[in-house]
Amino acid sequence: MIDRQEVKDVSMTKISLQLYSVREHTQTPEDLKETLKKLRNIGYQAIQGGRAAGMTKEEYKEVLDSLGISMTSYAADLPEIAGDLKGYIEDCHYFGQDEIMIGCLPAEYRRDEDTYRQGIAKMNEVGRELKKEGIYLSFHNHAQEFRRFAKSGRRAADMIFEETDPQAVRFIWDTHWIAAGGEDVLEWIRKSQGRMQYLHVKDLRVTYSAMASDTEYVRKEWAEIGEGNLPWEQIIRLGESLGIKAYIVEQDQTYERDPFDAVEISYKKLRKLGLK
Repeated sequence: MIDRQEVKDVSMTKISLQLYSVREHTQTPEDLKETLKKLRNIGYQAIQGGRAAGMTKEEYKEVLDSLGISMTSYAADLPEIAGDLKGYIEDCHYFGQDEIMIGCLPAEYRRDEDTYRQGIAKMNEVGRELKKEGIYLSFHNHAQEFRRFAKSGRRAADMIFEETDPQAVRFIWDTHWIAAGGEDVLEWIRKSQGRMQYLHVKDLRVTYSAMASDTEYVRKEWAEIGEGNLPWEQIIRLGESLGIKAYIVEQDQTYERDPFDAVEISYKKLRKLGLK
């Protein structure tokens, strides 16, 4: 075990951006540098990301530091973390992060209730090893975690919340995916107090359908903050009361809109809601 104090949060802003939102513009070191400059010009002072293609962590940090951009938690896939535990611990320490997020469980753990339980066991195993070094493993949800299993009547989200080790595993819930799964965003934020310091934010828009029954075939889309159906004033105020440290914008799909325009819309809306 590395002899060091627990990593402290060093984020400089309550508004951050998950780089997946602009993923098509981060495939080379040159593109990533230009993208980070654009994001900084929009106003973003923090990003959530992981290893940068074609760059060492030293080179990556030099670019971030030169632009005045900090990190809001690290990110990687669960098998990658498990396969290079020492390397990812070093990465988190180097960037001053006490949390590393997995975007979802691998497909082999998402088939049914039994495989989800195997995934939970793996998260606990990896999370406990990370916690020895002052780092939490964080789970990020999608709508599928809210499906109900016929055998027990339980949902994957309930299993993950109840059966992961609270001393080692935290959550970065996603507002869109909670709503898309038919759940109450405010309820899940509230119940996660003490196990969540960051929140993924994007809106959910219900759009027109040409089907005969719009109630049955309703279409749900990703939307920029404030352009959908979610109660943002309530979400932000609740998050503030519970000590959420940062709101991480993530836009999976922007349809016909330029992704940089999309993340700027979300940034400006969050600023109007009082975040910095």
